[in-house]
Amino acid sequence: MPNTPSPPSGEVFWLRTPDAHRLHVRLLGPPGGTPWLVLHGGPGSGCAPSMADWFDLARHRVVLPDQRGAGRSRPAGSLRRNTTGALLDDLERLRRALGIERWHVAAGSWGAALALAYAARHAPHVAGLVLRGSFLTGRDDILRLFSARARGASMLAPRAHAAAHTRLGAAQAQLLATVQLLQNGTPVQQRDTAWRWRRVEAGLLTGRPARRSDGADRAGARSLAARRAERALCRKYRIQARYLPRRCGLGKAALLRAAAAVGAQGIPVTLLHGTRDRVCPPRNAERLRRAIPQAELWRIAGGHLAQGAMAEALGRAIRRQSA
Repeated sequence: MPNTPSPPSGEVFWLRTPDAHRLHVRLLGPPGGTPWLVLHGGPGSGCAPSMADWFDLARHRVVLPDQRGAGRSRPAGSLRRNTTGALLDDLERLRRALGIERWHVAAGSWGAALALAYAARHAPHVAGLVLRGSFLTGRDDILRLFSARARGASMLAPRAHAAAHTRLGAAQAQLLATVQLLQNGTPVQQRDTAWRWRRVEAGLLTGRPARRSDGADRAGARSLAARRAERALCRKYRIQARYLPRRCGLGKAALLRAAAAVGAQGIPVTLLHGTRDRVCPPRNAERLRRAIPQAELWRIAGGHLAQGAMAEALGRAIRRQSA
């Protein structure tokens, strides 16, 4: 039986920022290859090894940075000066540090929003965009996710469900209560809230809520790997809890203005969106298509994740833009 090939390790580059963040950047492919910047979602998720699968590593120079506080970047989970404006500055600082004049950008979900904001601000340095499952960062986009979670009978912050009939509404109450627990709760409250968030998020992504095997945890015999996974989840969702109530420092109107600016610059854009995406509805791609006249919209059977037909389509879109 053949061995499953391990993902390419590539080079590791650490980008130091003036305000004491260190960004973990993985570099794959030949230095002279067509440069591609890859932006992860979240906010706070970090780059996954599978993101390299979309590229031809004999021809593409792939740059995979973990955004501030995310993935392997340090300080891990830091919220200090962790803003969208700082992330955009980091990307431009990274481009200059690597000596890249123009690069393509591939991104999904929150990463797609960040890519549009970056391209609008630094259009001369962007050769093209491939955007999957775009998140528009509007209030309704964010509260829609928490409405889905609120329907799960207090899946997140348990007390928030009781506020369903207040003037804030269930979704806003869920969001505020979740943020409060992740930022100011006890370690146990933070851990339990992060796991509830993960459970509902997995349900939206796959139709199957994530399972938490914590019987051993309650007996005080958690493995080292389980403790590390819990800490990583808490860091990820604390970053999201910082960004989401602030509409990720953008908001739908600002993001659509950025998309229109990208359109006015004539930057090539390919939009890919799952027809059954429950996290970022397909109408998001339609709105971006109207804002960017030159954009191509590919409707892909499936949901939000870059798996199966969506992963194959990403590879095709990247090859087309690289030609």
